[in-house]
Amino acid sequence: MDIKHLKHFKIVVDENQNMSRAAKKLHISQPPLSQQIKSMEKTLGVNLFERHGRKLELTDEGKALYQHSVKIVNLFEEMVNEMKGIGKDPQGDLVIAVSVFYSSIFDSSILFNKIKEFKKDYPKVKLKIAIVDGNQLRERMEAKEIDLAVLNLPVKNDEFSYIHLETQQFVCVVPELWKDTINKKKELSFKEIKDLPLILLKRDSGNGIYERFLEACLKEGFYPDVTAESNDVNTVLSLVKAGIGATILPQSIVSGFLGENLRVIKFSDTNFYTESVLMWLKDRYMSTTTKLFLEYMKMDY
Repeated sequence: MDIKHLKHFKIVVDENQNMSRAAKKLHISQPPLSQQIKSMEKTLGVNLFERHGRKLELTDEGKALYQHSVKIVNLFEEMVNEMKGIGKDPQGDLVIAVSVFYSSIFDSSILFNKIKEFKKDYPKVKLKIAIVDGNQLRERMEAKEIDLAVLNLPVKNDEFSYIHLETQQFVCVVPELWKDTINKKKELSFKEIKDLPLILLKRDSGNGIYERFLEACLKEGFYPDVTAESNDVNTVLSLVKAGIGATILPQSIVSGFLGENLRVIKFSDTNFYTESVLMWLKDRYMSTTTKLFLEYMKMDY
């Protein structure tokens, strides 16, 4: 069993255990591919698939082998790219994962400006920006699917190193439709939001800005009136503009929406902010391209 067998097995699984589609993707006929899988099963002494006619289903052993195959194949391809890149201009892939929150400020971020500089100097590098769930981040970085990631502090896992990016101050955003007293204020105390219907940005799973905001409210002795939630900033602000509620967001997010029936009110008595970092696994092999990009990120710091 060699790297080719692992690559072919991985593609069969990636194609939903469909041998015909996998063979087509590999540009080979189906019988040789089927024989390769059977040869792997014989070598390992286990069944990788349960066979129900033409339908295949991964066994527990198959699932375990798939996890190892992803890591081994990605590491092998990374090694090949590294060898090809020695003594030449960096090329290959650079995969950067960002949170839902960071994607909403991406075009005004430090990261965006550094990417522009980097791509200008190294146009052969293929850049991939992925929006990911923080809960899956470590596994995907271990599997070499992601090189670098942007998350908000605190980062609880001590296996990561990071450099600081932006510090974002939070503000209250209210609809122009509201003609009450709060819309006339330039500042408000944090406790004043306890009676406002709120529309909050919340990712699908894991902890983030939403949970930090709830913690801040509880410290002030109240639980907010959350009338709606969304994992999309544009949706949140659309609901605010419609007069359904107010929201709490970093000021940089809403700066591009000012004048669109929204008012931004700063907090007078709290320093509520979030800090974004660019992070990577400490003890993981790092490609030349990734190292070079980190050097760009550290410039001017």
